[in-house]
Amino acid sequence: MGEGKRGKPRSELERLQIFAALAADYFRMVELFQPESGPVPPDSPEGERRLWVELFRAALLRKFIVRDEHVSLKLVVRAIRLCNHTADRKLADGADAVAGLFTAEMVQGRQHDVPEPAPADDREIFEDVLYGRLLHGDADRFRRSEWADDPRRLRAAAALRFDAEHALRKALDVVDYGLAQDLLSPPTAPAGGAEAAGSGDQAG
Repeated sequence: MGEGKRGKPRSELERLQIFAALAADYFRMVELFQPESGPVPPDSPEGERRLWVELFRAALLRKFIVRDEHVSLKLVVRAIRLCNHTADRKLADGADAVAGLFTAEMVQGRQHDVPEPAPADDREIFEDVLYGRLLHGDADRFRRSEWADDPRRLRAAAALRFDAEHALRKALDVVDYGLAQDLLSPPTAPAGGAEAAGSGDQAG
């Protein structure tokens, strides 16, 4: 599925500027809501609070993972390459590193047509929790996410998404470097043509 047009950035440089702000906000949120004490019983009030923090964290991470979101890592990698007007080697290597960290297994699309029963892979069925409970009230996904009453399985499903944080941190470092050094500018060629030319990249 391609990038949606609603709210689309005016340029690839603006995409990177928006990404940098949102990624910084994400990591600040993670820092602020780190648990202060050690392990707690999962059925305790503190255990329940921590589970909800993890769910919200996973929901906020979604916009960087889903391929048709404007600040997805897939499109951010593409934007870095397009905006690297000086062909800076550090930026180019950084984009490649992000593409390598953001593996195909992390890419989650809008899978509204997943047939029942829900797939056994927690990476897939966590989408049901997002669309059926956290972000939307999709009835089909709500029914498929009844397993979410199992806190241990729910926590494990959410945690799988956090693998993408390594790629997100690397991408933020690369974009911050490019913006600070004035190495990024809107590409002169139409983004659509460049996207088609680079459509075979794993994450870019």
